[in-house]
Formats: sequence, structure tokens, C-alpha cells
Amino acid sequence: MKKPLLQILALGCALAPFSLSAQNKVTETRDTLDKWVETRQIISEEKADWKVEQSILSDTITLLNNELERLNKSLEELEASATAADEDRSQLASQKDELTEAAGVVEANIGGLETQLKRIIKTFPQPLTDKIKPLIRRLPEDSANTELSLGERVQNIVGILSQADKFNTTITQTSESREIGDGRIVEVRTLYWGLAMAYYVDASGEYAGIGFPGTDGWEWPQDNEKGAEIKRLIDVYEGSEDISFVEVPARIN
Repeated sequence: MKKPLLQILALGCALAPFSLSAQNKVTETRDTLDKWVETRQIISEEKADWKVEQSILSDTITLLNNELERLNKSLEELEASATAADEDRSQLASQKDELTEAAGVVEANIGGLETQLKRIIKTFPQPLTDKIKPLIRRLPEDSANTELSLGERVQNIVGILSQADKFNTTITQTSESREIGDGRIVEVRTLYWGLAMAYYVDASGEYAGIGFPGTDGWEWPQDNEKGAEIKRLIDVYEGSEDISFVEVPARIN
């Protein structure tokens, strides 16, 4: 009985180191597996992070490319605008030179024009003169010494001539006071045929005559014999008589 027991004890002692070694290997294997799993998890997380970063990088590249394209387009537009601006600047400079030259010609001659216009104004009929009085007052007394700008002086001349042209292309009827041969003043109706001539007659048709521009103003000779015809002419114009042919005197300068 003692012998088998000893054999069992001996076997147990022999197996003890082997069991301990096996346990160590199992532990090492478990640690290795844990590290492998951990490593795989890290690799998986890195791959996932890289995919996210790759997507962000791709979107960033697309955004930067779009911005670069926009900037290039804006640069092209600015270059085109700069070219157009240079052309406009050159054209405006050319126009400025032309206008400056034209203004010089006008400035050199405007004094003579104002002098001539003052003489012409004396031949204007009174209704036209009354209408353009504000413009006449703005004509400089001394063309060589005036504070008016060139533009204002040109505007005055154009305004006067424009009104004169308008009066000359229309028939104007007015009521006026006129002195007759014996020095009396009578009320007459006057019909201006533009700037060429005029007809006047009193209410009775007794006093009548024609008018025409002279060197120092209008002249108004009487022609009482034609009073009835002149009265009828003005009545036709005013609409109080039927339209008909009326023979009246005329004067052509």
C-alpha cells in the first residue's frame, strides 16, 4: 500500500511544474489576445477617423477649388473692367479736349454775339420784349468785364433767340394803347404776323394801321382807310366773324 501511494506522490510532484507552465502560457496567450484585440480596435478606429478626415479634406479641396475659380473669374472681370475704364477715360479725355477747344471758340466770340443781340432786341415787338425781359436784364453791360460764367451767357443768348423764333413762327394777338396822329391815345387790338409785321385797329374801326420793325423799334403808320378790312381780319382771327378772304395792306422789308 505504501508503494502505490509513493508513486502517486511522485507523479504529482512531477506534474506540478508542467501545470504551472501551462497556466503561464495560458496567461500569456490571453494577454497577447487582449493586445491583439486592442490593436485591432485601434486600427479600426484609426481607419474610421481617416475616412472622416479624408471626407473633410475632399470637401475642403472642392471648396478651395471653387473659391479659386471664383477669384480667377473676378480677376478676369476686374481686368476687363479696368480695360473698359481705361478706354472710357481715354474717350472722356478726348471729349474734354474737344469741349475745351469749343468753349475757347465760344468765349472768343460771345462778346460780339451779345453786342449783335442787343441791336436785334431793339427790333423786337413789345409783347416779345416784355416776355424776355428777365433774360435781357441778364445780358452783361460790358461783355469784356462780367462775372457771369460762359454757360450762363450762352444760356441767355439761346433763351432769347429761342423765344424770338417761337414768336416769329406764330400769330400773336394783343390789346395795346397806341398814339394816333392827333396825339390822342386809343385802345387797339394788334395782330402780330410773327416778327415781320402787324395790324392794329380800334374798337370802331375808325383808327387803324400796320406795324413793322425799324432800326430803333417798330413803326406804326396809320391807314384809316383800311380800318374796316383790318377790323374784319382780326375779328376772323378771334372767331367772331366767319372765315373769309380779307384783303389788307402788307409791307415787305
